[in-house]
Amino acid sequence: MKISAAALSFLVLATALGSPAHGSLVHGSLDDELKLMINRLEPSINEQGMHHPAECCFSYTPRKIRCAIMKSYFQTTSRCSRPAVIFITKGQQKVCANPGDEGVRRCLMSLEQVPERNLGKILLKEKRY
Repeated sequence: MKISAAALSFLVLATALGSPAHGSLVHGSLDDELKLMINRLEPSINEQGMHHPAECCFSYTPRKIRCAIMKSYFQTTSRCSRPAVIFITKGQQKVCANPGDEGVRRCLMSLEQVPERNLGKILLKEKRY
């Protein structure tokens, strides 16, 4: 990484000093050339596409999951280094949890049944109209 940072610094310095090859209109804009250099230095971004690290968990919460404050959940993808369940709280916070934990599994089952619990309320609302 130090070598790539040094190479990028050198190219920026050479461009700033007015190198005729980089400053001429024939060779394209400076922005395009810098983008190409960054892409060469960081190939992992191009090869894997844009990946949001917030969708992966690097550790699990040490606290017991309080299912009453959870609104929804999703599971991390296979691209993540650690399998996890990410709960979304009613306050829109994300909580990483161990999918193998018994409390987590109970909460998952509870959240999957939420639409069934609200079915009676939905039917009552429909009868009013």
